[in-house]
Amino acid sequence: MDLISNILKHITVRNRVTGLLSLRGDWAFESPAADEAVFHCIFKGTACVTFRDQTIQLKPGDMVMFTKGHGHVLGSTPDARMVTFAENDTRVRMHDVHAGEICEVVKDAEGEETSIICARFNFSSQTAKDLVEHLSDQVVLRDQSHSSFSALEPVLRAVAAEAHSDDPGALAQLDGLVNLLYMSFMRGWLKDYAPENSGWIAGMKDPKIAKALQLIHADPGKDWHVTGLASEVGMSRSSFAARFADVTGVTPVRYLTRWRLIMAANQLETEPSRPIGSIALAAGYDSEPSFSTAFKREFGSPPGIWRKDRLNGAVHELGRA
Repeated sequence: MDLISNILKHITVRNRVTGLLSLRGDWAFESPAADEAVFHCIFKGTACVTFRDQTIQLKPGDMVMFTKGHGHVLGSTPDARMVTFAENDTRVRMHDVHAGEICEVVKDAEGEETSIICARFNFSSQTAKDLVEHLSDQVVLRDQSHSSFSALEPVLRAVAAEAHSDDPGALAQLDGLVNLLYMSFMRGWLKDYAPENSGWIAGMKDPKIAKALQLIHADPGKDWHVTGLASEVGMSRSSFAARFADVTGVTPVRYLTRWRLIMAANQLETEPSRPIGSIALAAGYDSEPSFSTAFKREFGSPPGIWRKDRLNGAVHELGRA
């Protein structure tokens, strides 16, 4: 498995669709600040986003994500009149599905149609947080309209129609489809837009370091040593250690330790009944106490308490939905 696929495979993200927009004429909606990442995907027509006095023009195939949930305005033009959800405008038809917080907006007017999918993502897992650290507050991907991307739009709308009719399972199916959009976004960003000076992302650009990273990610629990990794990539121990640190900003041992603990954190969260001792062994630790010490040093709490806090937080989030 390639490194990007390995990273994305281990990222747990809770997502939900918040808007299905089909608009004509002049329009604008304010997206208030949120505690989740906010995502817009342009399938048809054009739009613009205004954020911190900067206007970004969007075309079909463009995606924009506000990774920290900053407030912004999405509109047909920078000076378009704002349309509110309480507005009594017969040209605007809104259908709110409270259970899933989905809003379908259809605005009939003259001009070209603009079709947009809006969603929110909660980067809750430790791998997701580690990745988001490298993302700027606002990220734009241009022209992602390859065939698989284009094929998603009618499917999303068909499933959304089922969600509005309260068909069982439709909301879960819709969120699953939007997760494909998220994966497409992150894959595109990692492949073409990620800054080259950011940890493992920089390592992907260096063939020797990328090979070492792939070995670590493929089997993090293996008893890796700097000498063994250096041998695998055809370098001397000292040259490899220096190059790894220079490219990624951390030593090979530090990187390995960090990734092992991130994997362990994900398992603690996604496998709540799995014994901590089993997770410790999978992460390459011979004993639960040594694992607990390393885990607390990295994340501030012992694994048992950390797991309890995360699961309580997830229950709280479900109660708010």
